[in-house]
This record gives sequence, C-alpha cells and structure tokens, in this order.
Amino acid sequence: MQTNSITCNTERNYFFPAKESTSENEKYANDIEASVTRFVRKLGIRPNLTGYRLLIDAMIFAVKEPKLFSSLTKEIYPVVAKKYGKDVSFVERNIRRAVNSAYEYDPERIKSIFYYAVDKPYISEVISLGVEEIRFSGRKVDWLI
Repeated sequence: MQTNSITCNTERNYFFPAKESTSENEKYANDIEASVTRFVRKLGIRPNLTGYRLLIDAMIFAVKEPKLFSSLTKEIYPVVAKKYGKDVSFVERNIRRAVNSAYEYDPERIKSIFYYAVDKPYISEVISLGVEEIRFSGRKVDWLI
C-alpha cells in the first residue's frame, strides 16, 4: 500500500499534499515573474539599471494584489522599498529614471506599446498597462482573478 505525503498546518488544521501545493505555487510565481520581465524588456528598459528590478518587483506585486494598485506611493512602493531596505523615494526615483531612460533611447518603441497616444509615460501608466496586459493576455489567468 502506498501512502501519500501530507503536510498539516496545526494552527488552522489545513491538510494538503505537500509536493503538489508548493510546486503549483512556485509555477505560478515563476509564470508571473516571466510575464512581467518580458513586458519590461519589451519596453526597452536595460537590465543594468536599478529601476529595472524595482519595476519588475512593483509589477509583480501589482499583479498579485490588484486592489492595492490604486495607490502606488502608499501601497506598492513601500513593499518594494522594504524588500530592498531602501526609502520609498529611492524606489520611485529609480523606476522613473529607468522608464525615462528607455523613452529617451527609443521613444517610438514605448509609444508603440501603448494603445493610446502617449508622450513620455508616467510610472503608473507603465505599471497599469503591464498589469492589464499580463492579466488579460489570453493565457490561463484564472488563478490571478
């Protein structure tokens, strides 16, 4: 007789197969990060910039917690800043520099990604467009909603 490995959380008494739950969570987290990274690369933001990684982390958080997206400076930036042990203004400034750098290098590339007329996009526009594209791209996204 074969037994299944089961993990128990004694505080809440939830039982679930240990291997299946962690591998599924890791798969979804990796899928989100890969989608966000593809979008940031599509914008033309260079990976050597500090804002590149900060923008990816901000977008991942916005995808996972869409209700908190309404306030970047009060909800998303503090989480990213805490992760890196930096100030909120550091996060905002470096993301802005990364977006501005990509725009100055190739403005037509960024303009082609937006479905509406945009000159130099705000950070909130970049993040919201990325989140929208990832959440509604036609991939299996039922786990996001």
